[in-house]
Amino acid sequence: MHLEEQTVASQIILYLLMPLFLLGLMSMVIVIVLFLSRTNSLLIGSKEKNLSWGERNALQFSRFNAFLVESRFKRLRTALFCSIGLQYSAFALIFLLDRFWK
Repeated sequence: MHLEEQTVASQIILYLLMPLFLLGLMSMVIVIVLFLSRTNSLLIGSKEKNLSWGERNALQFSRFNAFLVESRFKRLRTALFCSIGLQYSAFALIFLLDRFWK
């Protein structure tokens, strides 16, 4: 959609949705970094160095599963799913605005 074809209202809505999409993307990255740092799912401990690669991967995956199950990560899960929802909804609205509003 070219800017000449857009109405003023559609331009204002578009300029409001773009930062929302970026906010969702940045918050999702921040939550993932927080999750990885709190669960230590990417780190290999000194006790794990003697294990085979399959056992090491299983331990790392069990740390990831803790994020999905344990109640101490409830706020991080909520923040992650809200940021994903914000990002997808803003993208969908931008797409619909571009597609149908001329």
